[in-house]
Amino acid sequence: MASQSDENTFFLQVVSPLGTTFSGDVDEVTIPTTQGTITVLPHHTSLFTQLDHGEVFIKQGNKKTSLALFGGFLEVQNNKVNIISEYAVDADSIQVARVQEARRRAEEIMKNKKETVEFVIAKKDLQKSLLELKVSEKVKKRRGIAS
Repeated sequence: MASQSDENTFFLQVVSPLGTTFSGDVDEVTIPTTQGTITVLPHHTSLFTQLDHGEVFIKQGNKKTSLALFGGFLEVQNNKVNIISEYAVDADSIQVARVQEARRRAEEIMKNKKETVEFVIAKKDLQKSLLELKVSEKVKKRRGIAS
């Protein structure tokens, strides 16, 4: 259920098959689309577009949140923004060791398989792992945390 946004914010919801990754009033959101990165501000014109893989950057006052996003769609309408993604995870919840292990397993499967269903699934798992690692590293760099 959307809350009432004031004049300087809008309601953002990010959902994937795993559930709601983010929901709340925000000042701005920067999103990777297939046509380039865009920033949505309050009262943005209506828009529907396809999303690319990458980092979603959310600003709520002084709080900044990053999400790793694996494609999907963006809808902007009536000061509400909906992101529907195949996969979305909060950068702060990325467990680098787990992601590196998933990456290793996917690479091993891809090395030993040809174009099978298992290969295609492993390739997608590898892409998600690489995305999570990339976003996690970017967030750590911005915060001045050594890896």
